[in-house]
Amino acid sequence: MEVKGTAIKTTRDFIKTRFPDRYKDWFNSLPDKSKALYETALDATGWYPLDDAYTCPINKAIEMFYPGDPKKGGEEIGKYSAEVALKGFYKVFLLVASPTYLIQRASKIFTTFYQPSKIEVEVVNSNSAILKIIDFEGIDEALEYRIAGWVLKAVEMANCKEPVYEMRSSLAKGDKETAIAYIWK
Repeated sequence: MEVKGTAIKTTRDFIKTRFPDRYKDWFNSLPDKSKALYETALDATGWYPLDDAYTCPINKAIEMFYPGDPKKGGEEIGKYSAEVALKGFYKVFLLVASPTYLIQRASKIFTTFYQPSKIEVEVVNSNSAILKIIDFEGIDEALEYRIAGWVLKAVEMANCKEPVYEMRSSLAKGDKETAIAYIWK
């Protein structure tokens, strides 16, 4: 499994922005393979191994900044990533697209950041949808919550009121798929 460089850069920038005094500690806690990736100029369009470039660094961040809470840590990184990704031209898109269309587009965007992966959306009604991660080798809880947080922030940025989600099933916990149900007003 591989992850696109843009996602790695966002992880690094999240830690530099939210925890600037501890960035060096986080970096030094990484295994050598991860350090080697993070100390070079990351190619935003390049592909990197999921574990060394993504899973391990995210879990180290969660260990240091959100002890024992992959939900909180994954959500926060995901929300930050959405804020960064959905600026400029995309900000206008958020104002005109329906939330269900936005979630459908997000599922397609995620498959361009993680390869190979299969992510689908089931639209329930105009105020709810279920994001289903069907195929994603090496996914863990933190990454599931990063994706959940990204979509939650995107829906919030699209001016939906009181968006919430529920993790109904989890590939990371052995279920046949990850199902994240979103509801908003």
